[in-house]
Amino acid sequence: MTGPGPVNGPDGTTGARDPQAGSLALEAAILAPAIVLLFCLVVVIGRLETVGGTVDAAARAGARSASLDRSGAPAQQVAATAVKDALRQQGVSCPDPQVTARTVPLQVPGAQPLTLVEVDVECTVAVNDLLPVGVLPGGVVHMHGSFKSVIDRYRSQ
Repeated sequence: MTGPGPVNGPDGTTGARDPQAGSLALEAAILAPAIVLLFCLVVVIGRLETVGGTVDAAARAGARSASLDRSGAPAQQVAATAVKDALRQQGVSCPDPQVTARTVPLQVPGAQPLTLVEVDVECTVAVNDLLPVGVLPGGVVHMHGSFKSVIDRYRSQ
């Protein structure tokens, strides 16, 4: 009496290796880093949009503060303070935002003359501040925001 006969594989062959064996592990090893990199790129793009919106909101806050200010302080000073506060409150790391505020007369036919406050904000943000972990050395992104607001005529009342 002899032992059992040859063991047949799933394709009916005897003892031959499956040519597809191990290919899933190889595919995963190739695709996993690409998927992680794609995910990190999506996170960075989302953070860039968030920071850009925050810089725009800071410019809006600066223009509104300058247009409503009753202290008589220059628009530049009031706007710069409001912009820095808005950026700090939102957690945006912009060490030295460049804030430019100017007043511009606005003539509307058939109406009393108005004055606008235009505020521009330039902010340089380190790319590593946008990621959960610092992976890109020395990279920075320049953000810009601007807003115009009409000075409230009745603000001194």
